[in-house]
Amino acid sequence: MREFLLNSEQQLDRNALAHLKKEGRDHGLFPCEAIRFNRRVKLAFFTEDAEPLSDMLGELSLNECCEIAKGILRRVRALEKQDIISLENIVWDVDSIYLDQNRRVFLLCLPALIPADAVHSDIYKKRLYALVEDIVSGKKESRTVCRQIDYEKGKAFGDWVRLENALERRTPEEDEMLILKGINTSDPLTFRVGHETFRIGSDEGDVSGYIPDVESVSPLHAVIGWNEINFFVKDMGSETGTFVNNRPVVPYIEIPIGQGSVLRFGDYTFNVE
Repeated sequence: MREFLLNSEQQLDRNALAHLKKEGRDHGLFPCEAIRFNRRVKLAFFTEDAEPLSDMLGELSLNECCEIAKGILRRVRALEKQDIISLENIVWDVDSIYLDQNRRVFLLCLPALIPADAVHSDIYKKRLYALVEDIVSGKKESRTVCRQIDYEKGKAFGDWVRLENALERRTPEEDEMLILKGINTSDPLTFRVGHETFRIGSDEGDVSGYIPDVESVSPLHAVIGWNEINFFVKDMGSETGTFVNNRPVVPYIEIPIGQGSVLRFGDYTFNVE
């Protein structure tokens, strides 16, 4: 059993309490009992039929940890669709995430009133990213997964579907590559880009992707790289600029690219396949 104290009955959210008692289990939440305790309120959660995740982490593989993290994200996606339970009241730590004998995820949610301006805050999302990373970190080969979590947090904050998909990936396929095909070059140009840094420019002796036009293309115009999560293009301070899907990119900033992107270096356009 887990117990928490509220300082007064005025802090108790009775609608949430009733919801937890009646429907909590159906949504992966432990039912709760509220008991008066020295002018305060004791919240009791009966967790005997489940085991805290913290007691299991040492025995779990990286794949198992990722599956549990995805189970938590699926719970969150479902809970975000209702307005009775505030996700700000979920206890986001590995000691308060439980698994039953079938590895189903159960969460602790405190039926407490929170300020109106906190009901729709993003604090729980930040805690959730930290929790997911905490679950997978420390496992062998978890570095790539942690980088994927961090990337999704910055790129698509709060998009749990994307984060679930990121947890599916482990290490990139060795033969994964992009093919750049020139569509307006005087001679047909095709660049095959793997995971090694690929330099593009008009200095034939210094680049991998040579474009023979010093008027439009700088000696080292741009690089394409792989950051263990995705391919990116980075303009290297070129005079005529680098464009992704017809939008100029800021020099020295990594811009994600993939199949279907259209790149332009100076006057020369390439389709990415």
